[in-house]
Amino acid sequence: MPTGARTGERTTPKVLWCANPRAGSPNRWSFPPNVEKLLRTLTAGKHVLHLFGGQAGWGRRIDIDATTRPHVIADAWLPPFRADAFDVVIIDPPYVRLEAEVKAQLCDAAGYIARESVIWFHTVWVSAGPFMTLEESWLVRVGDNHHVRCLQVFRLQAANKPTPHLHFGRGPATKYNRWLAGEVSLPFREDA
Repeated sequence: MPTGARTGERTTPKVLWCANPRAGSPNRWSFPPNVEKLLRTLTAGKHVLHLFGGQAGWGRRIDIDATTRPHVIADAWLPPFRADAFDVVIIDPPYVRLEAEVKAQLCDAAGYIARESVIWFHTVWVSAGPFMTLEESWLVRVGDNHHVRCLQVFRLQAANKPTPHLHFGRGPATKYNRWLAGEVSLPFREDA
């Protein structure tokens, strides 16, 4: 079957080849150049938000790590934005094992604040939730001796749009359960 061919509701992933990282110039916390070029093309003229923003070179970036100098210091599990605040939300979480429920929580948060699409970039392939359809996908070779990355573009379906989570069953966001239930306040400093 040709690369990128559509079979029913599935698409065959294309392959995006990235050169080996050059010695002394890693792409730490930023997209490999070919990935960034593709993402910029896919999001041209759109209002873009990067969850886990790292060092993305366009759009708005949120990150809980202040050393990445994001536009907004926030947690991707509970992004501080209203519904449909951005055209596209890009999720590029840390490359650790993510359970299905945890991935779904991230996709739900992104789907809530995105108007048009959610883009997933990770070492783990995700399946489309009930509110989105896989439009395009790539398996990304980022260099020798590296895990292959999955780049997936999901189109949102407005009729089934997710709502913000009011309770988390597992994963990093469980730390917000008591706050969401109104039992405690979040530990923010006024001078932060």
